Amino acid sequence: MAFFLGFRMNSAYDRWWEARKIFGELTNNTRGFVTKIYVYFGNPENLRENAGHGHTLQAAKLIDMAVLYIRQLKNEMHHNFKSVFSAESKQILDELKVDTGNKISNEILVALAVSIEAGFSEKANVEKGDLMQHINRFYKIQGKAERIRNTPFLMIYSAFTRIIVSFYVVLIPVFIGDIDLGGENSGFELLAIPIMVIISSAFLTINKLANLFGEPFSENKTSVTINEICQTIEQNCNEIRNKIKP
Repeated sequence: MAFFLGFRMNSAYDRWWEARKIFGELTNNTRGFVTKIYVYFGNPENLRENAGHGHTLQAAKLIDMAVLYIRQLKNEMHHNFKSVFSAESKQILDELKVDTGNKISNEILVALAVSIEAGFSEKANVEKGDLMQHINRFYKIQGKAERIRNTPFLMIYSAFTRIIVSFYVVLIPVFIGDIDLGGENSGFELLAIPIMVIISSAFLTINKLANLFGEPFSENKTSVTINEICQTIEQNCNEIRNKIKP
């Protein structure tokens, strides 16, 4: 039973750790993306001639869109697909022609890709290609996260584990038997009670933790702290955005 629960716990933790690595990858990719937006758009030679002095404003909008993407992805991981945007966010979405009737996270990435394609000149293909690679990584990260969210632990496996553990706990008194140290009148047989409680509690707790770790995007104390991670990403993005001079 210990080996059985150990395998169950390891499988659940691997699932939790994969989810944590996905959002760590999201953090690194977003930081690199907004930094390159700031650097590449800061050089007018990379942009088309009709960009004029609006290149800094365009860079700020793209960073704001990246922040909106992070918020939307977080909401979708919590099964909130239709977020409520502020008036300022709605204005940015309308300017970049984001169709909120479709899946918003995908539409934001499409709008980012279109803006990058339209903003850079033919001489800046390297810079444009670099930013497009970050867009592709966003798609890959989102796909990995959605795979975990949309593929729950097998219900039959969880039910089978719960039945086996419960059956084992019920039979623990039979397994332990009568502790007969020091003779029949020694009273040591009462030790069977705390031993049964400890073993039962340990096995039931491990099984419960395995069920919790198996759902890394659920909003409980053992889930991946994506709210805090996304807040850190937003803070990093805003720090870069504040460097942009109007």
